[in-house]
Amino acid sequence: MNPALSTSGRFRLAWIGLLVLALACIRLAAPTRRPQTAHTSANEHAATSRPISTERVMHGMAIQVDSNYQPVERYGALIREIAELGADTVLLSTNGYQERIDSTLIEIDPEKTPTDAQWLQLFDIAHRAGLRTLFMPKILLKDTRGGHWRGQIAPVSWDGWFTQYRRFMVERAKLAAAGGVEVFSIGSELISTEKFTDQWRETIRQVRDVFPGRLIYSSNWDHYTSIQFWDALDLVGMTTYYNLDRAGRGVPSVEALTAAWRPIRDEILEWQADIDRPLVFTEVGWCSQEGCSSQPWNYFLRDKCSPDGLTEQANNYEGFIRAWDGVEQVGGVIWWEWTPVPGGAEDHSYTPRGKPAEQRLREYFRPARHAPP
Repeated sequence: MNPALSTSGRFRLAWIGLLVLALACIRLAAPTRRPQTAHTSANEHAATSRPISTERVMHGMAIQVDSNYQPVERYGALIREIAELGADTVLLSTNGYQERIDSTLIEIDPEKTPTDAQWLQLFDIAHRAGLRTLFMPKILLKDTRGGHWRGQIAPVSWDGWFTQYRRFMVERAKLAAAGGVEVFSIGSELISTEKFTDQWRETIRQVRDVFPGRLIYSSNWDHYTSIQFWDALDLVGMTTYYNLDRAGRGVPSVEALTAAWRPIRDEILEWQADIDRPLVFTEVGWCSQEGCSSQPWNYFLRDKCSPDGLTEQANNYEGFIRAWDGVEQVGGVIWWEWTPVPGGAEDHSYTPRGKPAEQRLREYFRPARHAPP
């Protein structure tokens, strides 16, 4: 101790020392926060980007993202509209392309796909709007002559095709992880590929290595029971394009459509009891065309709208809701689809925009949106 210091000076030094020590302790106790960089892990980014629990039932609407023309403005507006409808989830689909059913090469078309940076902006818009995101990469054929579609893929080399497919899926899964996506779909309606269980399990394993959220596969409505890799996933996805009006005489009533769902529902739930995974209906939708109850997959059925077509679409919405709402095995319902078109009485597509089905959808979404977390 310096004998030249007065008693008051020694007290001042002691207080200064205590203050420095206290500040140091606070600094050590505070968590270190790294700036977000290109090298920050996808898991870290995702952990800060999930505003809503993924365990709650999803009540959502789908958007097909198939253009790179001002995608943030165009699809961002649709996402906000879906939030305004009252949904709590948005499904965003994107496409990879192969030339024909026998091709192995899978590519992304930059003219039909947002850039990675634009995708991250879209995911952020969804989360800021209070929506969970389900990201669904799909495969489309460039050459559809002969009526072929992705459910009939038959490549010259299955090993070569799955190598390409895994590359495509893993890259999309990394993007989803970076954007904090809650649910990622590893495939959609790839019926001819589903028998290759080991290939699919390897695909799921590689996707899980880069994506921390929940995984789903979207099966075709008539081809879900033969799939043998459900146990490796978190959710069972399926479309809903059942024939609900085999008589095909006029517009079926809501009561008739609800009754048509009952045996289908019972069969699905009996099967689901063994699978023990929540069901997510990934495509619930009907065009506003007469006859949509019997051929819901056929959007060229009449190729025109009519008052009866609008009524039939709305009746199908109501019939599905009456049959399935509140069923505890259901983990989500995604309605197909919300598009930039004006909709309304002259539109015969799947969108409910500006049609009687939209009002019913708003009523359906309302309690789900305001449910406690």
